[in-house]
Amino acid sequence: MSNELSFESTARFHRVPVGFGPAPTPRQDPTGKRFDWSKAQATTAGVTYVSEHAALNAILPDGYHVDEEVEATVMFEVMELRNLPWLNGRGYNTWGVYINNVVCERTKERYVGSYMAVLFESFTDPITTGREELGFCKLWAELPDAQLDGTTRTHTASWFGTEFMKLVIPNMNQKDVSEAPANHPRAWTHPTQSGILHHRYIPTVGQPGKHDASYTTWCPPPPGKPPLLSYFTIPASEFANVKLDISEGKWEELPTLWNVVEGLRGIPRERIVEVAVQQFQGASDLIANQKVE
Repeated sequence: MSNELSFESTARFHRVPVGFGPAPTPRQDPTGKRFDWSKAQATTAGVTYVSEHAALNAILPDGYHVDEEVEATVMFEVMELRNLPWLNGRGYNTWGVYINNVVCERTKERYVGSYMAVLFESFTDPITTGREELGFCKLWAELPDAQLDGTTRTHTASWFGTEFMKLVIPNMNQKDVSEAPANHPRAWTHPTQSGILHHRYIPTVGQPGKHDASYTTWCPPPPGKPPLLSYFTIPASEFANVKLDISEGKWEELPTLWNVVEGLRGIPRERIVEVAVQQFQGASDLIANQKVE
């Protein structure tokens, strides 16, 4: 008997449970068409650090490495997504960690981009759709909206009340959007400017250590630039005042996340090279993400 199921000929997204027809997803509306994402809004708060090649390479799977010719950097970026069409106007928050200037050696074509090390999200549905349809390494965490106290912006990540990451950006100043990093080339890769590398891995049922899927995915940068509504930053002379605290990953407190949190805590953060809070009009369904291996 063929492994193909009859509904696969429809070219519609399906996920388990497979007996109920095409699945709700950010990438198709109830009629099978793509949503209009132009009215969505995304606010990002990103801090990029100089790190160490060896430490970042230790996190990457076989066949990937940080380009030796450039400075090793890692970005911690919170994103607040609002007015999402696939959620009928609702939204949620994310916190991604990206290793920049990663070279993929597993594919015939050379890919260089920002490797998604982990993406925490505050809502289960995008985790399910993103893991299954995009292959992204999404995990759940409590990610409340930014706490704003005057010119200070604070983000936290926790698991059932146990806080494991906290980012504090003080003394923010609003700048003209023409000065925003999104409008200029960076000295390092960035997910929305250079593309996202990731490795999809799905274990085989009942066979620990074996996989059903293990391959590279590549999400190219979106065409054009979404309108930038606002941009906040702090002077470079004050970058040292930005605080990113990552707690010790203890199994007793973080039984499903301790290994990831401990890995993030071990990433060297030598100095900050960019602090940017940017608000965009429009967002992407990432449907361009593809298997390339």
